[in-house]
Amino acid sequence: MKAKSWIVAVALVVGVIGSQAFGDGMLVPVRPEIRVRGHWAVKYHHVKMTVRDQVASVTIDQEFVNTGKGMIEVEYLFPVPPGAAIDAMTLVVNGKEFTARLLEADKARKIYEDIVRRKKDPALLEYAGFGLYRTRAFPLEPGKPAKVIVHYNYTCKKDRNLVEVWYPLNTEKFSARPIDDVKVVVDIKSKADITAVYSPTHDLSVDRKGPRHVIATYHEKKTLPATDFQVFYKAANEDIGATLITHQPDGKKDGYFMLLVSPNPRIGSQKIAPKDVVIVFDHSGSMSGEKIAQAKQSVRFILANLNDADRFNVIAYNDLIEPFFDGLAAAEKAKLEEALDRLDRIEPGGGTNIHEALQTAMKSFASKGAPAAKPPGGNARPKYVIFLTDGIPTVGKITEKEILAETKSANTAAARLFAFGVGYDVNIRLLDKLVRDNRGKSDYLKPKENIETKISSLYAKIKNPVMTNLAVRIEGLRLRDTYPRQMGDLFEGDQILLVGRYHRQDVAKLSSNPGHSSTLVITGTYEGKQRGFEYPVTIRPAGRDTRFVFVERLWALRRVGYLLDQIQLNGESKELIDELVQLSKRYGIMTPYTSFLADEETELASPAEVRRRAGIAAKSLSVVTGAEGQIAASNRREVNRALRLRTPGPYGAAVQYGWSGRDSYEADKKETITNVRQVGNQALYRRGRLWVAANASHIQPRRDAAKIRMIDRFSEEYFRLVHTNTTEENQIFASQAPNEELLIELRGQVYQIR
Repeated sequence: MKAKSWIVAVALVVGVIGSQAFGDGMLVPVRPEIRVRGHWAVKYHHVKMTVRDQVASVTIDQEFVNTGKGMIEVEYLFPVPPGAAIDAMTLVVNGKEFTARLLEADKARKIYEDIVRRKKDPALLEYAGFGLYRTRAFPLEPGKPAKVIVHYNYTCKKDRNLVEVWYPLNTEKFSARPIDDVKVVVDIKSKADITAVYSPTHDLSVDRKGPRHVIATYHEKKTLPATDFQVFYKAANEDIGATLITHQPDGKKDGYFMLLVSPNPRIGSQKIAPKDVVIVFDHSGSMSGEKIAQAKQSVRFILANLNDADRFNVIAYNDLIEPFFDGLAAAEKAKLEEALDRLDRIEPGGGTNIHEALQTAMKSFASKGAPAAKPPGGNARPKYVIFLTDGIPTVGKITEKEILAETKSANTAAARLFAFGVGYDVNIRLLDKLVRDNRGKSDYLKPKENIETKISSLYAKIKNPVMTNLAVRIEGLRLRDTYPRQMGDLFEGDQILLVGRYHRQDVAKLSSNPGHSSTLVITGTYEGKQRGFEYPVTIRPAGRDTRFVFVERLWALRRVGYLLDQIQLNGESKELIDELVQLSKRYGIMTPYTSFLADEETELASPAEVRRRAGIAAKSLSVVTGAEGQIAASNRREVNRALRLRTPGPYGAAVQYGWSGRDSYEADKKETITNVRQVGNQALYRRGRLWVAANASHIQPRRDAAKIRMIDRFSEEYFRLVHTNTTEENQIFASQAPNEELLIELRGQVYQIR
C-alpha cells in the first residue's frame, strides 16, 4: 500500500497520542479480487513534523504510482488508534480535495475484517480495535504518478518532561518496490532546554539550532521501511539531563530500563573540566609510509585541540621509549611547539615494546610536570591515554599476562585507556583486555582505513569532559545486568545510554507510591566536586502498553554483546553458549555467531543440535590476530555499542549485526537475513512454508502434533483469536503472506495457522 504510506503519516500522529502507536493510512483497491498489498509503489515520501511544546503539525508529501496495466479504483483508509484525536486532516490527490468520514472502532473492525475475508489478505489485522477515517473511492491510472498531500495536527503523548513523537513509516513495506527517497524531518521547539533527543528506531541527524530548538532528520534512499518512526525528547532546565524509560513485560517478570544522560547544551561549554592526555604512538618499522604520516597527523590534531588548562605528554615507541617530556606539560604555546618539533623528527623503524610504552604512559600521571591549575575542590582531573599500535609485542615483556597485570598495577591515577589496533597484525585479545582493565574502549582500523580520521573522531568526542566517573541508582529499585558495566565520563555534546534490569518485587513495593513514582540519582565529579543530581521518575507497571517494548530488546542486544565478550576473553562454556542462543533466538538478534538459527536445516526444537552449532560458530571468537580476529572484535563492538535496534529490512527481515567475512567487512556491507522476521519483540523463523514464532520454537511439528491446534486462516475461529490477541500478536498475524503457514503460541496454546 503505497498510497497507504501517506496515510501512515496521519496514523502516526494518532499513534503518538493513543495508547498504541501502530496507526497508519493505506490505499485499498475496491475490486475484491485485487489484494491489499503490492499493486502500487511509492516514488518518494517526505514528512515534515513541526512540534511546538507537545503539539505537532504534520504534513506528508508523497507520490505513488499504479504498477499494474489497468486502472485501479481505490479508497483511502486511515486507522485511528484507541484514544487518539486528530484536530484536522486534509487529503489532496492530484489537486482534488477528499473528505474522510470517521468510523468508531466497532464499525471499523467490521470493515477491516470484511476486507481481510474478501481479499484473503491479513494485512489489516494489526489495526483490529482501531477507529477509521475512510474516503470515497477514486481512480489510479496505470503508470501515472499521483501526488498525495496530507496535513493534520495532533497532541504528542507526554510523560513528565519526556515527549514522544511517532510516525507510522511501517506501511511503506507494502510498496511494490523500494522508495527512491524517504525523509522525515522533526522540527522541535520548547519553552525549556532540550537535553535529550533519541530515536530507538532510526539513525538521526540532529542539528541543534539552540538550547530549545532542535531539528532531527531521518533520510534514506532506495529503501523499504518496515518500522514505524519514533523519537523521544526531554525538555527541562537541568545542568545534567537524565531521561529514564522503563518497561515491564509481565507482572511476574523483572523489568527493563533505558537511561539517557546528557549535558545541557546551554551550560556544557561553561563547565568543562581540565584534563590530562597522554598520546602513545607506535613508530616501529611496520608503520612506515602512509601509516606514520597519518599517525603524526592524528597527534597534531590532538595537540591543536587541547584546552588551555589541559596537560599532556607524547610517547613515541618502537624498541625504545621516547617520552617528549618528563611527566605532564602544560598545554601552552612553547610546549606544544616543542612537541610538534620532536614529532616531525620521528622516523619509523625497529620493533614493538608495548609493555614499556604503557608503563611510561601510566607513570607520566604521577611524575612531576609543569604546574597547572587544579580544578575547584582539589579533585583529580580526568586522565586519558590514547594508545596506537599496528603489531604484536616483540620487544621487552611480551606475554599477555605480564603486560595486562603490570599496566593495571601502574595505572594508579585511574586513567582511561583508549586503544587503536591498526591493520590485521595486532593481538585483539590483548587490546580488549587492556581497555577492560583500564576503563576505556578499543577500536580497530582496516589495513587501508584512515588512522587520522578514526583517532581525531575519538578525541573530538572526549575533548571536553563535563562530568566524570558517573554512577546511577534508582531509589527503591535493585538494578542488575547493566550495560555498559561502567558509565564512564560525560562529555560536551555527548549522550550516554545505559540499559539494565530491575527486580519485579521492587515494582510491587513502589505501587504504594503515587503513580509508581521514584527518584533517579546520578552521581559523579562535576565542576571538580562530587555531586549528585536527582530526578523524579515513573516506574511503569506491567501492562499492555507496547510503546516501550524496544527497551527490553535493546537490553537483550547489549546482553548478547556482553556474552560474546566473555566468550572471547575467557573462553566458551555451556552456560554462556546456552544464554547466547536463548536471547538471540527469542529476539531475532542475528550476528555471525547466531545466524545459523536462520538456516532451515537447523532444528530449533533440538537444544543439543542448536548448542553444537553455536559452539562451532563461537570458535572464531577465540582468534586473536589476523583479519578474522579483527572482524570478530568489530562484530562484538557493533553489538556492545548499539544505540538503537537495527531497523528491519523489507517485510521485517532481520539485519545482521557485524560481518560474516572479510569481503563484507572491508566493504562495510550489512547482510539481511530473509529467513528471520522481526515483529515487535517477537522473532519468526522460516522452515519451508512454515514460519515459527520464537515462543513456539520448542515445538517440532511432527513430534508434537498432539500439542498443536490447527486453524484455517480467515475462519471464524481465526477471527476469534484476532479479537483476543494483543496488538503485537495481530501484527504477527498480519505478517503472514499467501501460501505461508504460522506456528505460534497464544495464551498457553500452540496454533498452526494454515
